[in-house]
Amino acid sequence: MSAPRFAPAARARLLAPLLLLTLGACSSVPNGHEPGDDPAQSSASQDEGATHIERVLAISIAGQPVGYVETTLDKHPDGTWTNAERVTFSMIRQGGGDDAQFSSTTESTSVYDPAHEFVSETEIEREAGITITRSLTLEGREFVSSYTGPSRDTPEIKRFPLPEDYRSSLAVDFELVEEFERTGQPATRRFASFDAERERFERSELTLLGREDFEHGGQIIPAWRFRAVEEDGTVIESLTDADFMPLMLEAGGTFLASLVDAPPVLDPSALGKIDSELPVLGKTAPNWWMLASQEVTVTVEGDDPELPPLWEDGHYHAVERDGSRYTMTLLSTRPPADFEHPQLPLSVDDPELRKYLAPTAMAQSDDPAIVSVARQLAGDETDALVVADRIIAAVFSGIDKQAGMRGSATASEVLQNAAGDCTEHAVLVVALMRAAGIPARAVDGIVLAADRSGQGVAGYHAWAEIWVGEWIGVDATVGETGTSARYLLFGVDEPGTLGAGGKMMRTIGKTKIELGAHQLLSDD
Repeated sequence: MSAPRFAPAARARLLAPLLLLTLGACSSVPNGHEPGDDPAQSSASQDEGATHIERVLAISIAGQPVGYVETTLDKHPDGTWTNAERVTFSMIRQGGGDDAQFSSTTESTSVYDPAHEFVSETEIEREAGITITRSLTLEGREFVSSYTGPSRDTPEIKRFPLPEDYRSSLAVDFELVEEFERTGQPATRRFASFDAERERFERSELTLLGREDFEHGGQIIPAWRFRAVEEDGTVIESLTDADFMPLMLEAGGTFLASLVDAPPVLDPSALGKIDSELPVLGKTAPNWWMLASQEVTVTVEGDDPELPPLWEDGHYHAVERDGSRYTMTLLSTRPPADFEHPQLPLSVDDPELRKYLAPTAMAQSDDPAIVSVARQLAGDETDALVVADRIIAAVFSGIDKQAGMRGSATASEVLQNAAGDCTEHAVLVVALMRAAGIPARAVDGIVLAADRSGQGVAGYHAWAEIWVGEWIGVDATVGETGTSARYLLFGVDEPGTLGAGGKMMRTIGKTKIELGAHQLLSDD
């Protein structure tokens, strides 16, 4: 998830369920290129001349306090840099049922060599008694990642060759500062960095805009201002000190991290409350599960029309975009009566599909308990849709509809705890489908429904998709195999994909949905 740049790995630590901000890859300005001395929180270490710098930033989302970041930088006499970071989150999620409180801490340590190249990073996440450890090391021209967590006691090792446009964020920071000092003009670089959690290289555009003074506690700290545009369209503004330690970080007009003198007390009675529901104008069918099509207009106030679209044409919707306004026809993915049901075992030759049969850290389809349940549900049945419907029905009836033990539990945890919200339902469905031989993947976005009068309601949501000759939506929270016309897809949430955190960040507190005409599915 680069201090000013919000690298993907550090971003995941900071933005937690929404978007993840980046403090992890701390970088520096060479001697003579610094805007000035920082009078605050910088001291010479007693460790043989090393310099130690500390920062604390309070985090808020949509104006609600949700946590803080404690970050340190040690500059060693041999030229290596070590950045340690502790991110503490505690928030209450509202909407879709009873309020749910989530708390977590993530500790990470990143190391750069004297040539400003990335060496290694270790990250330990703790939440609700669960510990997940990730490490990343650069070996030659490839990254080597290691993961341990639920159902993964033995480290899971993977290797990722570097693309041609990969750059060390620290080296990029040096280049930008040197160019700015030489030209007096903003400097920009486009490059790829690695996100260990998403297991992919992500492209970013980073611009050093210039210098400015940052005032804190009656002191003036000379600062650099950066602007980053991430691959998913997230725009991040940041101020850093002379060593690129963070002073202020803002993302999407929603997420803010700002310098404080000490970690704030996270009072349970005053925690930030993040509402997962969205305002909806208009009515639709009270029997929303029978929607064949639904016209909607979605306006995201202040969204930059130059950024990638939030929604695109696909099997969930046809979309026309006019700046920050989207006119959409939502579509059902429910197979028609004459749909040809594929038979198990499915023939899956396309490697892009085969990867959705493989186990992952979240969807452990190789867990013996999950394999056993999948076999029991499938029995001797060879009709893939019948097996899929059994899995959806089993998860719908077997999982208590409440907040999970963690913000996003793994499939093995969900099976054991038998409780969870939409993310828990989705990940268990994905694991069971894969164990049964049906390609499946988790997705997320926004879902519509209605009360008994037909008044529309909407909220952020996760569900799953299965491949049965084509992708169809399946939603175990409501027992749908083939979804009705009420889903607005952000994207696929699987390793190797971009994910939807950036799109969600762009919409929080800015989205209005207007309902238009609808049509219902036939009862046949």
